[in-house]
Amino acid sequence: MKPKLKFLIVGLAILVSGCAREESLNERISSLPDTADILFVSNRDTGSRRTEVYAMDIDTREVTRITFTNEHHFIVGVDHSRQYIVASRAEKDTDPPSGLGNEDRRALWVIDLKTKQEVPLTDPRNHAEGDSFSPDGEWIVFHMKLAGEEQTDIYKVRRDGSELTQLTNTKDAVEGDPAFSNNGKEIAFVYLDGTTQRFILKVMDADGRKVKTIYDSGSTVSTPVFPPGCYDPSWSPDDQWLVFEQCVAYAGENWGSGIWHIFKVKRDGTALVDLSLAGGHSDRAEYLPSFSPDGKFIVFGSIYEAKIPEESHNDIFIMDTNGDLKRLTKNPSSDMYPVWIPS
Repeated sequence: MKPKLKFLIVGLAILVSGCAREESLNERISSLPDTADILFVSNRDTGSRRTEVYAMDIDTREVTRITFTNEHHFIVGVDHSRQYIVASRAEKDTDPPSGLGNEDRRALWVIDLKTKQEVPLTDPRNHAEGDSFSPDGEWIVFHMKLAGEEQTDIYKVRRDGSELTQLTNTKDAVEGDPAFSNNGKEIAFVYLDGTTQRFILKVMDADGRKVKTIYDSGSTVSTPVFPPGCYDPSWSPDDQWLVFEQCVAYAGENWGSGIWHIFKVKRDGTALVDLSLAGGHSDRAEYLPSFSPDGKFIVFGSIYEAKIPEESHNDIFIMDTNGDLKRLTKNPSSDMYPVWIPS
């Protein structure tokens, strides 16, 4: 349901030729450096479209590869203790070169960076994605579509895989992209049904009750794959703002992704700001925004097909809360799906 799927397919198809070939693989998990600020996934040294998890120190730009596996990694998240990573993974890439789409079902896994153990949380026959821990690190919230069903709902599960709890169950609706607030009391998510036919930003209590609408863009701009509306909400550290992305134009730009802007809005639905427009980078596909722990910056992924090929990119950027931009990665492969590591 996410732009994430589209961005991954497009980015890897265009940029896989820039990867260094990985001759052999000793499967293992590396430690997370104390100085690491963000996690992201990349195929920068896998030699294929397979994406692994990496960490970066944004001051030195030093990058550390965390996972060495034969799996495809998608969105990732880190708990506040910095010991656990949750990752959406797929075991296979069907029908290359157009695989890694909805036909490649994902399962949730937890990686323990201390013990170097990996534990599956969901049945791989279902399709599950999520990257958000509760503040105490005990719960993970995610969306899942059960095998053979069209409805997508929001669930939470304990980090050890116990107490799987369904939070939403709206007939013929898609509810996804959930994110715990920093106080752990609420979950932001997006909602689409046959009546609205666009994703609306909503918030509910952490137990799935008291659902309320935060922002409905009223947008009718879609892509051939994704309906209009809001995607991938994330909270500011003080829980007073939400950031999200939305498609604002589609004519095949950015290798078929279209143009996606990142917005911020107050938790009461007021004071909407188009950060991509304000910062002067309004011709790209920008996605998966995440606030820094101090609330001063937002990290996100960006796809840009420039008129001059050398200026094109599929990389990671940060911007301040006014939209002013700084590039973090510049790699011929695909660096994607960044998330800030809690301090």
